[in-house]
Amino acid sequence: MRIAILHGNNDAYGASRVLIQEISCLLSLGHTVAVIVPNGGPLAEDLAQSGLSATVIVDPGLSVLRLSKISDLLHPIRLRPEITHADVVVLWTLALAAYIPLLRLKRKSFYLSVHELLPSRLGNLLVRVLLAPGRFPICACSEATAAWLEQNGVARTRLTVTSPVFDPVTLVRAPTLHDPFTLAVVGRVNGRRGHLEVTQALQSLWPAVSPDPPTTGSSWRLLLFGAPFPGQESALDAVLHLIEGDPRIEYRGEAKSLESIASQIDAVACFPSMPESFGLVPVEAWRAGVRAAGFTDGGPGEVLPIVGGIGVARTGAPLADISSALLTLERSVRARKALPEPSTVNPLFTKERRLISLTQVLNQAVARPARRTVRKRSS
Repeated sequence: MRIAILHGNNDAYGASRVLIQEISCLLSLGHTVAVIVPNGGPLAEDLAQSGLSATVIVDPGLSVLRLSKISDLLHPIRLRPEITHADVVVLWTLALAAYIPLLRLKRKSFYLSVHELLPSRLGNLLVRVLLAPGRFPICACSEATAAWLEQNGVARTRLTVTSPVFDPVTLVRAPTLHDPFTLAVVGRVNGRRGHLEVTQALQSLWPAVSPDPPTTGSSWRLLLFGAPFPGQESALDAVLHLIEGDPRIEYRGEAKSLESIASQIDAVACFPSMPESFGLVPVEAWRAGVRAAGFTDGGPGEVLPIVGGIGVARTGAPLADISSALLTLERSVRARKALPEPSTVNPLFTKERRLISLTQVLNQAVARPARRTVRKRSS
């Protein structure tokens, strides 16, 4: 089949990385794939480097919905030829939800892949208005995301939780312990991924100037990775202002992957200011022999127990929660406690598992609902 995928970003973060996996699966099933994005960027470059024969089309007119601009729903939507002629259209993330009414009107086969967890009034409304009606299948990137969609009226029978794909690990290596103990926060810098909160927690544990520094947490180093999405630069400015003059904390910008920085760090902190949909970072950390800590909610909370991570419940005192978890994390890493064996983790993230789920979703997408037969009354 001809598959057209609409994606609102051309970046190298979670949804885009998993999209490359989806494309690989679709191609291995014998389909052709065209990816339509609003601008140039690293996603197209990564696809080219991976050797996947997917066509990438940059269309600045792509209608990308941002919750900060709900008025985007009022803009006219057009279907370019690659969409019109496709056998199946894939809306990759909620940012493309504005296309749902037109695709339903045109009776196009499509599915939506949701990589967001937005339990706000506006996010809930978006799901109830655009997603809950209809029969088109929906993929969710975690059980937490699926539960949120179901709570807002999406029938569970339409939902498929699709796990990410990772090549199997044969051995979880034990990295060299650094002095000072080095922690990292990895993710888009948007004011929600925990860069600011982890920095504040560490500075509260380890004041920059203290006549009597604590024995635990007194020799830490923090590396911050990631970059803001255009228009979110103020989030990075807030972080840079907070760490200014503190030599123990360094902003490093974008990282190619967590594996590329694993030799520089001892552990990863996953403490977003609100529950996140994805749980990629703890798994990627485990693959590199690095332990992770985070809140026990959202996607990260689902995978932390699987990969031997340290979890803490989110309360009304997040800095205290984070500080407690980081102290536990440091003790665990310094004690060199073993991470889970590959035999227990690898089977949960195989390509075969993803192919089975994807095939089921495609079959649902192309299945046409039976037309109702209207019986005439006899006179």
